[in-house]
Amino acid sequence: MTTYRITLQYIGTRYAGWQIQKDRQTVQGCLVDALRQMTGKTVSVVGAGRTDSGVHAMRQSAHFRLPNTISTAKLKPSLNGILPWDIRVLRVEHVDSNFHAQRNALKKRYEYRIYNGRVLSPFLRGYVHHVTAPLDLEAMQKSAQYLRGSRDFSSFAATSTTVRSRTRTVSLSRILHRGHHIRYQVEADGFLHHMVRNLVGTLLEIGLHRMNSSDLAGILKSKDRKTAGPTAPPHGLFLMRVYYTVDSKKSDK
Repeated sequence: MTTYRITLQYIGTRYAGWQIQKDRQTVQGCLVDALRQMTGKTVSVVGAGRTDSGVHAMRQSAHFRLPNTISTAKLKPSLNGILPWDIRVLRVEHVDSNFHAQRNALKKRYEYRIYNGRVLSPFLRGYVHHVTAPLDLEAMQKSAQYLRGSRDFSSFAATSTTVRSRTRTVSLSRILHRGHHIRYQVEADGFLHHMVRNLVGTLLEIGLHRMNSSDLAGILKSKDRKTAGPTAPPHGLFLMRVYYTVDSKKSDK
């Protein structure tokens, strides 16, 4: 068996998220279908993480194993020739047989994009969250920085979250802006379900002066989802990068 790691990019608008779901189109499902067309076999594809319905990815990682070796130079264009236009394989690599896209991931970076202006360009629709009311960016930045460190993020997890530990280490949390364009960037060793979107929803409440920066300490301490802000919509969220220490043995150029 030969193990491959792929780096892919996709627009999440038409998909019910990453993970295969019955009677719904998903990114993972499209990859499995493409590999079945190529090999005649059902191949298991494991992603670094599960993006929600409508969430985009600039750099998602996944791995799969094939019984017969196919050159990376051939595999990449073959997959892209079968996959829908809004899913593209950017890179294909041979990796060690014990590589696992999810378990070997050290951390991930997400970016949430907001347009804070009166009129939204139709070319941005579906890729940013449009907020027309003025935002206090200084308060949002202060609050974003407060979220760094190792904490229990239960208050920012979806109520359906079932993982045992909800402690995550956030190494980057910042607000960037240029004109009407605002980006929230966050890196952590892992993310709870809806965690980034719930963080953004809370930061927006602070930016709109519906909550205060000083409220964050109490929200985190409460471990109660009801104390935090609303869940921001999915279409502003992008998975930007997955970090690994494992280097590939061979890759396409």
